[in-house]
Amino acid sequence: MSQENVEVVRKSLEAFNLGGIEALLRLTPPDCVWYPVAEWLEDPVYRGHDGARKLVAAFTDNFDDWGWEVHEIRDAGTRVVALTEMTGRIKETGVPISQAIGIVSSEFRDGLAGEVRFFLTWQQALKAVRRGE
Repeated sequence: MSQENVEVVRKSLEAFNLGGIEALLRLTPPDCVWYPVAEWLEDPVYRGHDGARKLVAAFTDNFDDWGWEVHEIRDAGTRVVALTEMTGRIKETGVPISQAIGIVSSEFRDGLAGEVRFFLTWQQALKAVRRGE
């Protein structure tokens, strides 16, 4: 089952990069829960499709060509860790941005990831999986 979960995460990231949040939400359960990085100054948790849209809008409203470059996706038992790089360009200036982001997906059911946690570094994401967060 864990290799299937790796594919769920891979397809979800590809869907977002190709079609944005609405494409991703077709592969996300309606009761999904997303946790932004701990350093995030706004809401600590985003629930459901509307919550996911709100979190993503914080980026798409401020960046052009915003997306995920996937470096590696690892099976972590009941979780999947995606080591990614968030990329884009600051709106109005075109200045490129790039930030390593670790994504831990879990609560898989019916071929969908119900919970997603974001980490500011790959090391934080890997550590969270080892600790069972």
